[in-house]
Amino acid sequence: MIDSSVLIIREFLAADGDFVSGSQLAELIGVSRVSVWSYMEKLKAQGFDFDAVRSKGYRLTKMPSELNESLIQARLTHAAASFTATVLDEVDSTNSEAERRIANGEPTPFVVLSRLQTIGRGRLGRVWHSPQNGNLYASFAFRPQISPTQMSLFTLWMGINICECINSVCRVSCKVKWPNDLHIEGKKIAGILTEARMEADQVRDVVLGIGLNVNSDGKDWPEELKSIATSLRQSSGETFDINRLVSAITGRIAIAYKQLEDGSHKKALKDKWPRYDSLVGKQVSLLQGESRISGTANGIDANGSLVIEREDGTRYLARAGEVTIEKKV
Repeated sequence: MIDSSVLIIREFLAADGDFVSGSQLAELIGVSRVSVWSYMEKLKAQGFDFDAVRSKGYRLTKMPSELNESLIQARLTHAAASFTATVLDEVDSTNSEAERRIANGEPTPFVVLSRLQTIGRGRLGRVWHSPQNGNLYASFAFRPQISPTQMSLFTLWMGINICECINSVCRVSCKVKWPNDLHIEGKKIAGILTEARMEADQVRDVVLGIGLNVNSDGKDWPEELKSIATSLRQSSGETFDINRLVSAITGRIAIAYKQLEDGSHKKALKDKWPRYDSLVGKQVSLLQGESRISGTANGIDANGSLVIEREDGTRYLARAGEVTIEKKV
């Protein structure tokens, strides 16, 4: 059952700045016109604001700038209508929280978001810097009916789709750095962490985590991050509506997930990758344990492996590892 606050917000979004009558809202959520007022007061406490005019009703004049569960849920329509969204003030890690909810039997798909992570998890066991400064920390959970082999392109495919969505909504030029980072002009803007539990012939569940620098300006970042990271605000000079961005990304992920299930993602990834590959043509070093492989990045193969052309003419296919771009001397 859809929450009454979500229904009210959807009505105002559909009105697009026009008035909505109190009787219309009362009928929508099944209460008296007098009771509508109490709902409006609850929404005001969340950061919404309204003009109220006798005989006209209410007009939405302001929406919250911080993550708001009801507003995100209200925007989740069409492809993402089956998602439920939960916003937390603070959590150790959204991926960890999503895993706990899966273990407790919560229906999927869902997305967990938090304004702050205390132990944000990055790739290779690293900690993801996650302050409360307008950035996005989100984890999307699924129980897919797919084989483990279909998971080989999951992170790259989702990365491409998140990248395209960000570029469309925010008018920036975001690219994917193999295997799981998003960059703008060579600086990291987001990291993706996929964690899946497998059985012999089927994926049991999967959590897709994303940490995206949205409205932070970098002043409070650790010194080691200032030269290698950026945010959407820094790159574009604009401050973004994080609730609208979350809803857009969720919708895009929902579509991408369906394409993954039906197998149409393989051709789409092959076609799109050259446009969004931040490494192609660059001299790179791949670190795998104690070994280092150097050469020129030349896209990915059908399985999502990074293709490295070495100086001796041989090709190395990397399934995993840490890639850095070699600086010109």
